[in-house]
Amino acid sequence: MLPRLLTLSLRIERWPLAVPFHITGHVIDAARLVSVTIADGYHAGHGEASGVFYLDETPESIAAQIESVRTSIEAGITRAQLLDVLPPGGARNAVDAALWALESQRQALPVWRVAGLPAPRPLLTTMTIGVDTPHAMAQVARALIHARALKIKLDGTAADAVRLAAIREIRPDVPLAVDANQGWSRAHFDAMMPVLQQLGVGMLEQPFAIGADACLEEIDCPIPLAADESFQDIGDLPTVACRYDIVNLKLDKCGGLTRALDLAARVREAGLSVMVGCMAGTSLAIAPAFLLGQQCNHVDLDGPIFLAHDREPGAAYVDGLLYCPPQIWGHAGVTASSR
Repeated sequence: MLPRLLTLSLRIERWPLAVPFHITGHVIDAARLVSVTIADGYHAGHGEASGVFYLDETPESIAAQIESVRTSIEAGITRAQLLDVLPPGGARNAVDAALWALESQRQALPVWRVAGLPAPRPLLTTMTIGVDTPHAMAQVARALIHARALKIKLDGTAADAVRLAAIREIRPDVPLAVDANQGWSRAHFDAMMPVLQQLGVGMLEQPFAIGADACLEEIDCPIPLAADESFQDIGDLPTVACRYDIVNLKLDKCGGLTRALDLAARVREAGLSVMVGCMAGTSLAIAPAFLLGQQCNHVDLDGPIFLAHDREPGAAYVDGLLYCPPQIWGHAGVTASSR
């Protein structure tokens, strides 16, 4: 057995949402996640991941994956070695985040400096409205008075046009994006396109299911298209580049900030714009994505605002901007024992 240099601990947590959140074919009432701590006896790094639900990841499966490589982790695995030990997904993301934070603690430097990145700035982030009745969605849009960009979840049913029009009437001032979460048919796409143009929608995300979006190669779409579910890792890039304009990177999909920073560069090299998104989670999940967001053209990091309660300290959302104080993750002038 390899000598134990680090100590790994993990737990499954449930963070209830303030109200259930609806997307195409799925209802979320809580962020169920795995929280990971990696410690060396003097310092500790923390991370979390919810996993990718449409790939059947669960907190239990993520925890089992991490446990399966416990010996390698506790032997002192590096972030580079982790890429070969765990596949893309929530397990690698949680461990990668904890390793970044541990390295930050050891060097007494914020993670952005460890990563060789510029000092982070506040990010304009979209605020998401889940699928509901047109009236209910419009009321959410009204309540999000400080949002400076909105993303609207639509499910491919006849009510979509009315939902979108109701929101635009309430909020004529903000950029709108639409996320179909794989839920549209080609007929619905064709019917909705004039509506999207008329209402000034600036992005359409993942209209068709994974493997059913080849038709996009034949469509001259007047609205930028974003790939989410259709892009998991680098092997998807050649196909995605023929069908989409934007790639949505999520740390739970690609398996952590280490991989995501490389992917963002490759996506840009392919001539596509980069977006950072998130799964349901706390501010501990948002903090690494916030650093990735510094490299992105589009930011969708509003996950913690849906929680009934967040971690303390947590991310702040002020006038549509996301602020992630360093105290959330990594070194911030405190000892590991005080966190």
